[in-house]
Amino acid sequence: MIGVDLEQFTRDPYGSGIQRVLQFLALRWPTSVPAHFLMPDPDRDGVLIQLDPASAAAIVTIPFSGLPGDMDLRAEVLAAIRRTSAPRLSSASITDEYTNWLLPEVSYLPSVLERFEAARSSMRTAMIGYDALPMTEPANYRFKPGSAAWVSEYFRMLAVADSVVCISDYSRDVIRQRLRRPESALTTIAHPGGDHVAIRPGSPPQRTRFCRVGTMEERKYPVEILEGFVAAVERGLDAELVFVGRRSASKDAINKRIDSAIDAGYPITWVEDASDEHVSETINHSSVFLSFGIEGYGIPVLEAIRLGTPVVYDGIQPAAELMQGRGSMRVLGATTDQLTAMFEQVPAQLTEVRDQLEPDAVPTWQDFTEHVVQSVLDS
Repeated sequence: MIGVDLEQFTRDPYGSGIQRVLQFLALRWPTSVPAHFLMPDPDRDGVLIQLDPASAAAIVTIPFSGLPGDMDLRAEVLAAIRRTSAPRLSSASITDEYTNWLLPEVSYLPSVLERFEAARSSMRTAMIGYDALPMTEPANYRFKPGSAAWVSEYFRMLAVADSVVCISDYSRDVIRQRLRRPESALTTIAHPGGDHVAIRPGSPPQRTRFCRVGTMEERKYPVEILEGFVAAVERGLDAELVFVGRRSASKDAINKRIDSAIDAGYPITWVEDASDEHVSETINHSSVFLSFGIEGYGIPVLEAIRLGTPVVYDGIQPAAELMQGRGSMRVLGATTDQLTAMFEQVPAQLTEVRDQLEPDAVPTWQDFTEHVVQSVLDS
């Protein structure tokens, strides 16, 4: 029996890319492989609820269900957990109940990491490895005082788990090189899917619209994109730029710079709390999707291609690289000057890139999940 630890999700459910992975891991879990997806009982310390994959998927899907922006997602998730009649298990009993243990998300919670360490003593352990960005790009992350040791502990687990399934070649390489995971340890690659988005023909507006989706983290070049666009507009570009994503939590100067450009009257829109439906509509009605900087993977790139919108990218962009020539195009975009040139030159190339779109070629969640499950069994 496989135990899948989902405590981190219950503590902070907000519809992230990692939580999209959890959602489809549960939705596509093979019926032939027994597993419990475990969530803590909100009312009983040290007690875990043993959910079957379908029940877990229903709860993990809540943040993606188009709830009103002012809805308390954590309260909704906890209410759904309380309504379940699934069996309960003492956290101390996991070593008697399971033969394999999977940690499928990033977590710095002491309870999660202590449970994983306990599992290592008596069963085979596996993790999904997303990246080591808090180690390689520390300026983009702000941790609560006193949590640094647990952050370090999580990355230590990535080095010592029996099996790690990495979401990209980049993730595998950085986990091996930066975290010093042994070359001999079972470390494989499975690409998260994009087929949760239905294929649609693109519907770009007459006026060129550039769209960029994601939190305003420095490693994703939001200021460089903004300043490149502003410079191009000042040189005569007739286009608009749409940012979709939460404000930077680590560098407020990024937020202020974008706010300032909008207040100055540049054709820029910033949507901070968009539902899945709103994000899809925005991408589908854009001329081009931008993905610059450093990503561990980049699921939104796959979503854009499914929605009929060509992707322009540069930097470390594993998903975009997978789709190079099939809907994505690399351009130079490491500096503001290069991005200014991109804004000026890309509109004339969009027809060619749009003709290359292959939405059926994006990785699938079925393939991803089957690989993860097999890696857990092989660990």
